[in-house]
Amino acid sequence: MSWDVMIMKFDQSYGSVGEIPDDATPLPLGSKTDVHGSVTKFFPGTDWSDASWGIFESTFGSIEFNLGEDDPADSMMLHVRASNEVVPPIIAMCRENGWNALDSSTGEMLESSENPTEGIEGWRAFRDQVLGSEPEE
Repeated sequence: MSWDVMIMKFDQSYGSVGEIPDDATPLPLGSKTDVHGSVTKFFPGTDWSDASWGIFESTFGSIEFNLGEDDPADSMMLHVRASNEVVPPIIAMCRENGWNALDSSTGEMLESSENPTEGIEGWRAFRDQVLGSEPEE
């Protein structure tokens, strides 16, 4: 179970998935090598031993970066199991690269959301309820 964020790139910014026209075609994120470099800049130590699946682990949690097989990469899915500390670097990475981060739980783009941690907080609350544990402070 994870909080999932889809990274895409469009020729303009959108605030939510509902704003994306049906005929909009995502642009490539870049070559796998370029995407690896961008991810590693914001998430140092990401393990890219599998060029399609990066793994980042830190004291505040983990992220799996699923790039798929295409090169150049047309999208990337982030499977996040972490605290709110992970959200600002995701947003910064997207802003620097002209990417959009779609929060799969809220339907909003993180970089334009008024509350970009809403999705990860909801995921943690659900996880804690399923596991029967106390919520983190």
